[in-house]
Amino acid sequence: MTIYIDISILEKNRANTGIQRVLKEFVQRVVFNDNDSYTFKILAYNWDSKNMELLGIQEVKSFLKETASFQFEKNNPIDLKTIKVNETTIFLDMDSPWYAPISRDQLYPTLKENGFLIFNFIYDLVPIILPEYAHPNTVKIFKPFLDAVYRYSDTVLFDSLSANNDFIDYKNSLNITRDIPSRVVGLGSDFFKSTLKINDNYINNILEKKYILFVGTIEPRKNQENVLDAFEILSEKYPDLNLVFIGKNGWKVENLIHKIKNHPLKEKQLFWLNNIDDDTLSYFYQNAFIVTYLSKYEGYGLPIAESLGYGNITIASKNSSMYEVAHDTADYISYNTQNELIDIISLYCDNINLYNLKKEYIKDNFKITTWDTFSNSIFTIFDNFEQSIYLTQNHLKKLQFVFISIEIDSIKGTVEACDKYVDFIKEYIVITAPKFISKFENITTKNKITIIDETTILKEYKDGFSKRDHVSKNWILRTSLLNIENLDDEFIMLDDDNRPLKKITIDKYITKEGRYNGYYFHNLLEWNHKGTEYDIGQQNMKKIIANENYELLSYSSHAPQIINKKIFKEATDKFFKIGLTTPIDEWSIYFNYAVSRYPYAFNKKVFETLNWPANPYQWDYPYSQTEISFENYYKEIYD
Repeated sequence: MTIYIDISILEKNRANTGIQRVLKEFVQRVVFNDNDSYTFKILAYNWDSKNMELLGIQEVKSFLKETASFQFEKNNPIDLKTIKVNETTIFLDMDSPWYAPISRDQLYPTLKENGFLIFNFIYDLVPIILPEYAHPNTVKIFKPFLDAVYRYSDTVLFDSLSANNDFIDYKNSLNITRDIPSRVVGLGSDFFKSTLKINDNYINNILEKKYILFVGTIEPRKNQENVLDAFEILSEKYPDLNLVFIGKNGWKVENLIHKIKNHPLKEKQLFWLNNIDDDTLSYFYQNAFIVTYLSKYEGYGLPIAESLGYGNITIASKNSSMYEVAHDTADYISYNTQNELIDIISLYCDNINLYNLKKEYIKDNFKITTWDTFSNSIFTIFDNFEQSIYLTQNHLKKLQFVFISIEIDSIKGTVEACDKYVDFIKEYIVITAPKFISKFENITTKNKITIIDETTILKEYKDGFSKRDHVSKNWILRTSLLNIENLDDEFIMLDDDNRPLKKITIDKYITKEGRYNGYYFHNLLEWNHKGTEYDIGQQNMKKIIANENYELLSYSSHAPQIINKKIFKEATDKFFKIGLTTPIDEWSIYFNYAVSRYPYAFNKKVFETLNWPANPYQWDYPYSQTEISFENYYKEIYD
């Protein structure tokens, strides 16, 4: 497998922040990667000859070390539009391709015709969602780029679920029905801690002060003005408190820049540094009293992660991706008001014990995602890509429907509904307790039905099984399905109350492209309930799969779902022992594992289940159904 990466904008701008920093971190790991399964080819545009050039790996290594000054010997032109490929070849676009000299709405269709696969990395949709905060030229050129992604991309990687959701919402608003596989991989945040001595007296003088820090380009979206206005009030109450802005001058901020430069507290309690190196930035993070980041929208919000990585109390806006980055280790303002910010900062200024407790909490609970973890999440996709292609090409026409049940009336009704509405059933396999077998053998159906004593597949785990909690029972029983001798390579897994409400064809689960559809109903990060065994299982899931940098959607949608036995076994082998002692959700383990490692073979779909939850007040709906195909059957609702 060959993977092409275009670094034209990084090579031209030599930036060390934002998107270019992400690209640098990934390419650095690419050029030192010894995997024999694939070959990376790094490209850059020659602005003089107006050709793409294939760069030497040794030159790329030198460039990454001396980004500001290194000059490539561009003498190896390559015409991408003439390359026809027969083996798996991927064009990975993770720079800022909307600025690229070769427009993607022209390049992508030619690459596709020549056999390439297109992979994109989308960081945010600011030019679409908040065009007033983007440069007018960016707004103009971003839409044609995004249109090309919607039309031609084979897989899209995202830095956050928020960005992924925005991408889907905008696609839906355009009435684009094409499914595009995706994977949320986050970003790294292991910013180094400098130990070099700073000899600049001006900088050292600021570092010795008690200061609020804000790192980010000065622009309206970052909302530095709100912090400045709040600080004017705080500085009167706390004369030892200072404010430090670090970031270059952006756009549409002429009034704010004038306000900063002419502020009466400038160079007394207010400081703006717009050109410092990473070592100096490291010291500002290390010595900050509090860090603020009140952006109105972020694809990820990397300064939040970096600040928490230094153990800083960090105040952020609670919008877009910010909570994904920090979870409950940051403090949040919900309405971006001065009063919120003043109240939180005053609280920490007035309560040193609380301040120290929060610092300890951050140290104990914030988990840094390293750039190695970020890169390895992408490498894993490539490692498994041939298998992903295979998964899309080999499918059964008829599927086993595998139940776990001890409710005879419930399963009778569900089998009756499946008989009526589903035309691709090979057989029913029903797992039940020994005392119910005789009753279950009397179920009437037009399809073949096999009743299995649960103790025969539980094997050594049958002892003490009845004493386990409900979630743990489900985990052991579901994973024990792998012990069924005649279990097919693909099957439908469901509960006895997961009933179809209308005609269901196999493309509900396997698309014409050969991909599996997995149906999610919630975001685990936003699951804050703790009152039931099910809630505890969701909370445990959140921690366990976050440690693997997997996606964090909840797939226990109370509807039939398609399972690939090989992937199910992989997930079971990895998490089985954890599930023995820690209640976890078997549906979410499987799908988050599968989508994270084999994204090309899966489509993530919003659930289509009625009566989940049984009562609408039980939790908020982060995802609204546009179609209802199944119900989570509750007899009492009908009663």
